[in-house]
Amino acid sequence: MKLASLNVDSKGDSYWTDVETANPPGSNKEREQDVAYWQIWETQPGHFQDFKPSPDPRCNAVLAGKIEITASNGEKRYFSRGDTFLLQDISGKGHATRTPGWEVCSILRVAMKQVMTATATGTAGGALPIEQR
Repeated sequence: MKLASLNVDSKGDSYWTDVETANPPGSNKEREQDVAYWQIWETQPGHFQDFKPSPDPRCNAVLAGKIEITASNGEKRYFSRGDTFLLQDISGKGHATRTPGWEVCSILRVAMKQVMTATATGTAGGALPIEQR
């Protein structure tokens, strides 16, 4: 399975890519990630948050409503109930968030102890410790 992932490049710009969650790619075995904490986050319709990086790598699952995430390179992605995505832009310019529509957006945010890399190689099944990014 692939997840949309917001990452940051060496110039501090955030960009969207896909991360393979299987280890090895194409197998039915999923990677394991250590978790720091989790929380339920809710935003009201019309909510807007200007560009800022994520405080830690996060796996997000939309429980209700819709959310728009804009990378600093201008690319927007829209997620709705049932979608899962990664926010891994823990430095640089960050991303902007908007809650479109008329419904409250509820998201399960799971803070990971490590960034999930694009391929399943290296330590911890492709996870890169925050200190090594």
